[in-house]
Formats: sequence, C-alpha cells, structure tokens
Amino acid sequence: MTRRHARSNSDDIAVVEELMHDLETRLRRLNIKAKNEASGASNEISEFVTDALANLTTRLRNGTQNAAHTITDEATQVGADAIEVGTNAMKKVWNEMEHRPLTTLAVAAGVGYLLGLAGRRD
Repeated sequence: MTRRHARSNSDDIAVVEELMHDLETRLRRLNIKAKNEASGASNEISEFVTDALANLTTRLRNGTQNAAHTITDEATQVGADAIEVGTNAMKKVWNEMEHRPLTTLAVAAGVGYLLGLAGRRD
C-alpha cells in the first residue's frame, strides 16, 4: 500500500502541477486581454472626451455667433428707431415754426439764454 499510496500522491501532484500550469497560462491570457481592453477603453475615453470638447466648442461658437447677430440686429433696430424719433422731432419743430413762428422764436431765445447761463463760468 505504501507504493500505491506513493503512486497516488505523485499522480495527484502531477495533476495539481498540470492544473497550476493551465491556471498560469489562463491568467497570462487574461492579463493580456485585460491590458488590451484597458488600452481600448482609454482610447474610447479619449475619443469621448475629444468629441465632447469638440461639441462644446461648436456649441459655444454657434452661441457666440448667434449672440453677435442678435446684438447687431438690435443695434440696427435702435439706430433705426433713433433716426425715426429724430425725424419726427424735426417734423414737429418745423411744423411749429410754420404755424407759430413767434412762439418758436421765443422758445429758441429762452433755450439759448439758459444754455448761455449754464455755460458761463464765473
């Protein structure tokens, strides 16, 4: 029985060694796959970040252009409104000059006098 027991132990040891060798091989393969997948994942993360930044840059650029167009349009509208107000004021002044020339002359003299006093330095 000792021989048989010794043979059984050596067979068991051989099986364990074979299993360990197989396990080591599988672990090496798994390690290589993990490294490859980690490398691929880092590339995917890099691509995701690059795409996100490009998208953000495009959105900011478009937003800035839209804001510039809006400001330009509003400034143009304000200018047009100012021209219209000025034109209407001139028409009213001209109309008053034609219908009430003496009143207009008195108002102009009074405004000139007040501006003269305001601009005077002692």
